[in-house]
Order: sequence, then structure tokens, then C-alpha cells
Amino acid sequence: MAKRRGLTGLAFADHMDISAIPKGIQLAGPCGLQFFTGVEISVTSHAQEYHLLFYGFDPDHAFLRDFLAEHCAALWDKAFSALDSFSGMGFAIEKDDVDGWGRSVPTGVTFLNALKKKNSRDARLHAYISGSKSASPYLNFYQDFAHTDIGNLLRSTLPDLHETISLLKGSGLLVLAHPGNLGRDFLADLKRRGVEGIEAYSSHHTRGTTRYLVDAAHSLGLLISAGSDFHGELIKPGIALGEVTGLNDDALIRELTDRSALY
Repeated sequence: MAKRRGLTGLAFADHMDISAIPKGIQLAGPCGLQFFTGVEISVTSHAQEYHLLFYGFDPDHAFLRDFLAEHCAALWDKAFSALDSFSGMGFAIEKDDVDGWGRSVPTGVTFLNALKKKNSRDARLHAYISGSKSASPYLNFYQDFAHTDIGNLLRSTLPDLHETISLLKGSGLLVLAHPGNLGRDFLADLKRRGVEGIEAYSSHHTRGTTRYLVDAAHSLGLLISAGSDFHGELIKPGIALGEVTGLNDDALIRELTDRSALY
């Protein structure tokens, strides 16, 4: 798909999961693509969720694998409590209704598919199944429940933003994903702690936000990255692979290329 789109390289940045990296390495060469290791790590700071992109790490990074496994296990423990919350809301749902229990992280796909099995006629799900939110049901469902007590429950298990930066800096390139309109002081503090770039070009951002982030990156000495936030037709049908309004900084690509040469 990346080759057809005319891309010259890519990274898989799955949420809290690096298991697809060996397959990416295997396939990229024959497709004539440069492949970089990547992962998107969900973190929190002062009860707010942020996403860190971590690129260019050793694909056999044992500490990272253990770190992700530990926090994913904690998330799934909380997911069991989330099922109790859905039951308390009057939905019929059990652990056996969840497909792929314990893999990667629980998402909108996890919970909506589980709920649909026994509650497809429940009026509360109609918007996602056939109504106004059905064009992108899983993303809409995730965004809706993320702002409820269930979302707060799951966020409570995420690793701390600053601690994660401290643990991973130096073993890869840390980039703050789709930062939106976060203040310059916040971005400057993250740079001091070890973040090297921000994802200024993203489908999450308006033109105004993009201009602000590009300017902030230049003034703070942060690298600029670009990502479409492509999640596939199932999750984000309106977002195409590699569809961004700008390009990664050359310096970012050079650093990732140099890091890749080591592994």
C-alpha cells in the first residue's frame, strides 16, 4: 500500500505494541521502502492523556517490550472492570464477548464489538451501527466513552509522561504526537526532559494549529514530524496512508536512518 501511494519509507507506530515490526522489516526491502521502528505510547500527566511516538529503537529492545507488556496487562485488568461498568449501565456483556482478550490495548473496537454481540438492538448503539456515527463507528465510540468514568478508569493505568520520557530517552527518538495547541512552555519543558520533536503535520490539526506548531518547533529547536494518523478503513475511513500537508524534517530522517544502520 505504501509503495502504491508513492512513499519512500514508513514506520509502524501501533499503540503500545511492537509485534508487527519484524514483518515490517521483512516486507519493506522487497518493496523498495525504508523502514523505521516505531510505537505510539499512551501516557498521562495531571490526568490528561498524551501520546508519545518513539522511533528508531533497536527492534530487540527488551526493556521496551517488557515496559509495554507490563502496562498493557494493567490496562486489560482495568478493562475487566470496564465490562462491569457497561453491565451496570444495563448492557449484556461478559469477558467471553471480547475478541482477542489481552492483546495490545483495549480500544473502541474491543468494546463496541463486544457490546454489539448481545445488544445490537439497544437504542444507545444505533448511532454507531447504522446512524450518524456509523461512518467511523469505532473511533466515535472510543472518543465518546473516553470522556466517561470508563475512560478515566483506563487512563488511570497509563504510564506517566515524564517518567516514560526519562526511561526511553537516548535509546530512540521521542516525538510528541499530534500535540494540538499545547502551550510553548509545555513543549519547552518536554524538550528539556528529552523529547526531540513534535508531530506538527497531522490529520488532527487545522491549518492554524499546524502553523503554530511549525513556528513553535522552529523557535524551540524541536524536530518536525509528519504523520497521517492512518488507522485503516475500519477505524478512520477518511484518512489515507501518507496523506499529510507537510514533510518530516530532513534531520529527523537522517537520525532515524543512522539509528537503523546500527540494527
